[in-house]
Amino acid sequence: MKRFSILSVVFAIFGVLLFWSSYVFPELFEPLMAAGFVFLIVGSLFCFGAIFRSEKGNVKYLSVAALFLLSFIIVWSEPFQIVRLLTWMRN
Repeated sequence: MKRFSILSVVFAIFGVLLFWSSYVFPELFEPLMAAGFVFLIVGSLFCFGAIFRSEKGNVKYLSVAALFLLSFIIVWSEPFQIVRLLTWMRN
């Protein structure tokens, strides 16, 4: 694995951990959820960088899969959490 693939996986893991910790610590829900979402987006950007550089391996797709899967689960199970997060980011 090359540099972009490794960074993609690292940011995806941090993003998933922050998403998970936002439900464990409900008093810090908004900052943890926003930070997790940002980490997953940065991991996805590194994933696209790895794809464009034609790095070998399939692990680089993990961050994009995690971003879409977690976004789907949150929107499907708790749609108002996204509205809550966007309202918090706006203010």
